[in-house]
Amino acid sequence: MSKRSLVAAGLASTLAAGSAPVMLQGSGPGFRNLPVFAPEDETGSGGGADFMSTLSDDNKALATEQGWSDAGAVFDGFRNLQGKLNNTVALPGQDATPEQHAEFYSELSKTWTPEGDYTFNMPENLPENFAYDQDFAKEAGSWFKEAGLPTQAAQVLHDKWVSKMAEAHTESETAATEAATKQAEAMDTAHRALVSEYGEVESDGYKNVVAKADRAQAALKEAGIDVSSWFAEKGILTEPDDKGLQQVTDATAVKLLAFIQDKAFSEDGLNGLGDGGDGSNPFDSEKPNLQKQSELLDSNPARAKQLIEAANRDPKLFGL
Repeated sequence: MSKRSLVAAGLASTLAAGSAPVMLQGSGPGFRNLPVFAPEDETGSGGGADFMSTLSDDNKALATEQGWSDAGAVFDGFRNLQGKLNNTVALPGQDATPEQHAEFYSELSKTWTPEGDYTFNMPENLPENFAYDQDFAKEAGSWFKEAGLPTQAAQVLHDKWVSKMAEAHTESETAATEAATKQAEAMDTAHRALVSEYGEVESDGYKNVVAKADRAQAALKEAGIDVSSWFAEKGILTEPDDKGLQQVTDATAVKLLAFIQDKAFSEDGLNGLGDGGDGSNPFDSEKPNLQKQSELLDSNPARAKQLIEAANRDPKLFGL
């Protein structure tokens, strides 16, 4: 048997026996120094010292760091690493398409999204009268699930949304309170202005100007001019309450309507003349014109009723 065959046979037998490597020295043509494996010691350690002696300095440092004292430890470490790698996920490469990225994330996100609906906890310190929209929260949860959000991330977005809605709710309530306060102050100012000019609420002067304003407003509405809505938009009148009543927030509105009643409806239209011959109202209780009253009641009852109301009197007293 040649020397080379002898070395190969020795190498094969020692490898089969799981030996630690040693170096065979030889000389002569075709004979080179080759590693073979010496039999294991009784502990089965594979000859730790001999194992380490075959390694380069870098590999020896790595083996020391990893606690590899023999070849068996290296294989055990490899098996552990292989087991861990089997549970890893390979990220899409740099040349992956957007669709491949989306498919990868969709599959991966299934491991952390709930099978059913998200269950959200309510944030703290919400306003007492804040109306939480459960239906919208459920709908938003379906969006979070479609986006593949983990439960914790979905909870964070939920809390941000609810807090923002609560903030808007508080701001709206504050603005409504401030507007109501401002309107109440304007109503009080208008009331005091009318009282100052026409007397207390129960006085004839106050009742008269308010009655004229009401009649003018009704007459204008019949003519297709709804000043009540226009005044409400301008903040001069409040919005109608449950009974349809509106409060004045600007005394000028009352004066304007009373003026319109006097000049446009209680007298002869645009020329400002009444039906009393001298421009006066024949139904005025202080300066009545009985003849003119009788003529108007016979010839023009509608005009007579208009003048009677303009004089702040009851048309029933005149049989109307």
